[in-house]
Amino acid sequence: MPPTHKSPLPVPAPAKKPRVGGRSARVLEQVAEAVIAELHASGMAGFSVPRVAQRAGVHTATIYRRWATTGALIAFAAGALAKREMPAPDTGSLAGDLRVRLQNLRAFLEGPYSAMLLGAAFASGEAPELERMKRDYWSARAQDRESMFQRACQRGEIDPQADFESMIEIAIGPLYVRRYISLRPIDDAFMDQLVALALVSCRR
Repeated sequence: MPPTHKSPLPVPAPAKKPRVGGRSARVLEQVAEAVIAELHASGMAGFSVPRVAQRAGVHTATIYRRWATTGALIAFAAGALAKREMPAPDTGSLAGDLRVRLQNLRAFLEGPYSAMLLGAAFASGEAPELERMKRDYWSARAQDRESMFQRACQRGEIDPQADFESMIEIAIGPLYVRRYISLRPIDDAFMDQLVALALVSCRR
């Protein structure tokens, strides 16, 4: 009896790699840009989620599924804009990282969107939704800074028990004061002073 020949087993198709970015990332970017455009056109008082959806080319329900409140939506857009305009630096030293952060913040504050976003944040005083928006925005930026502090601790530049949030407030607070209150120039020498003060506050 002749030997039977078995058909070779089918070779499984390679597993698909997850897409980096893709449609979801594009939608998020479109929504963030639409929020900024809507704030620019209507301000906080006239802000409309349906118009944001129309500008972004998505259904209104899509936005409400992801962001339950207007404050959360604006906080997302502000965070996305800040991440794009103020990327996290890694210069090899905490002083260098802080200096680049201050330079990026200066450019952001002097750009076309900062006054609009700050106006949206403080337009209604203590409204709970806006309070949440400010907390969400600050929390997102705090997460972005965490790796900077971790690297500095590993290099032995700062005390791991230091109050890092106070250090950041020491560094960036005066930039807001000069930009919107005292109206004095934010020059490089001034930022170098802020970096030095911030480092003193958290060194061993």
